[in-house]
Amino acid sequence: MKILLLGANGQLGTAFQDLARTDAFPLGWTLGAWSSKDLDLAKTDSLLSKISAFAPEAIINAAAYTAVDLAEKERDPCKSINTDAPAVLARFCKARGIPFVHYSSDYVYEGSGTGDRSETEAHAPKNYYGLTKAMGDEAIVASGSEYLIFRTSWVFSHTGKNFVKTMLRLGAERSELKVVDDQVGAPTYAPDLAKYSLHALMRALELKAQGQKFPSGVYHLTNSGATSWAGFARSILPNTRIIEIPSAEYPTPAARPLNSRLSLAKFTEIFGVTPRPWQDALATCLEKLKNEN
Repeated sequence: MKILLLGANGQLGTAFQDLARTDAFPLGWTLGAWSSKDLDLAKTDSLLSKISAFAPEAIINAAAYTAVDLAEKERDPCKSINTDAPAVLARFCKARGIPFVHYSSDYVYEGSGTGDRSETEAHAPKNYYGLTKAMGDEAIVASGSEYLIFRTSWVFSHTGKNFVKTMLRLGAERSELKVVDDQVGAPTYAPDLAKYSLHALMRALELKAQGQKFPSGVYHLTNSGATSWAGFARSILPNTRIIEIPSAEYPTPAARPLNSRLSLAKFTEIFGVTPRPWQDALATCLEKLKNEN
């Protein structure tokens, strides 16, 4: 099976490429990994010719415009990459009868309360980035393609730029750090996100091969558990003093949801696996970073 991976240079794209080099990747599957240098998703009018030439049997779209604050000003490229391109890709997959895997965000929700959000909850984004992700999800659903949308949160890894590596850098420079404590969500390790979503794609194709319906849908997919950014920082830097502050003391151009807890019940029920706790994933990440230094 010939898979096209978009967003190859991001945290998730890198994790997928690493996964493809292991025994976890199905025998006979090949992965073509494209970065923004290979395919500019902002140029939606030129997407299809190059993808058609590659002739994929499935597309995994790990690419996104993720500069949340900058998106408040750079609205056109944000919408092109997060809304228009996924719509084009989903229609391409529909026309060729191939599955489409896409990644969404906790930022599609308004983020009130303290409970876990379900996939059926209405979209009510607090920022433009979240709006473009929500519109992208809606376009994929409307395409009629066989799709898996994995809505995730707080992605980190031992590669790329992320909260874990930022905290480690700042912790080496300072004895105390101020970190927001009123935003709660699930830190998600990119290699785990790749592994669990690959499992889901394999299971979906297995169900289809058995004569059942491809389980198209939106699924929450994070590591299990939840914490605040301050709690996350404390786990990364147990020997550094973490001073808890409210979001109001750390204003940003784009507002963030306070509650990003996402229920994993649907994913577990359909695909038969429960993601491991974020604390275990963080320990794996920190060990990898330690071994690299």
